[in-house]
Amino acid sequence: MLAAVVLGVWGIVGRSLTASPDPAVPTLASIGGPFALTDQDGRAVTDKTYAGKTLMVMFGYTNCPDVCPTGLASMSVILDALGPDADRVQGLFITVDPARDTVAVLKDYMANFNPHIVALTGTPAQVAQAAASYKVLYRKVAADGTPLAADAHPADYGMDHNAAIFLMGPDGHLKSTINPFEPPATAEGKVRHALGLPVAVN
Repeated sequence: MLAAVVLGVWGIVGRSLTASPDPAVPTLASIGGPFALTDQDGRAVTDKTYAGKTLMVMFGYTNCPDVCPTGLASMSVILDALGPDADRVQGLFITVDPARDTVAVLKDYMANFNPHIVALTGTPAQVAQAAASYKVLYRKVAADGTPLAADAHPADYGMDHNAAIFLMGPDGHLKSTINPFEPPATAEGKVRHALGLPVAVN
């Protein structure tokens, strides 16, 4: 179980997470925490805004070519399948590219996905703080994958970032992770388990 969670959390950037006593190495219990951001409707929100909900949290950006739209589509399929129980779940898409992902851009982008998913942005410092709470790594890269300085402003660039969707319980603790490319039925089962709902056995 730990290995699966580790791969889901760190796979895209090649970092490894182990059950280590080294305080410099994050533990599963340390994933998740406070943030203060702005939602796609321009409202200031914090982690407390979603208290009592089971969260699906994904970091990404709207110009992401495949991982982010796939992850958001997976979240949408899960929420659609949950029916009325979807009201107990909140999807959060936190941009790692606030320079381009303005409130207006996020509002337009999220119209493509289930309304239980909200996109969040903020200042670079606010985004960095949210990412730190979830132990998420991200960096700006050129079109050829070469790392760029955070304050570089080329005409075209991408963002390397962690791919996992973090499944957080109402208590704020990590329950599991969802790989954006895993079968929808498997991902739905994880969410249903977190909600205490029956999980279909194939």
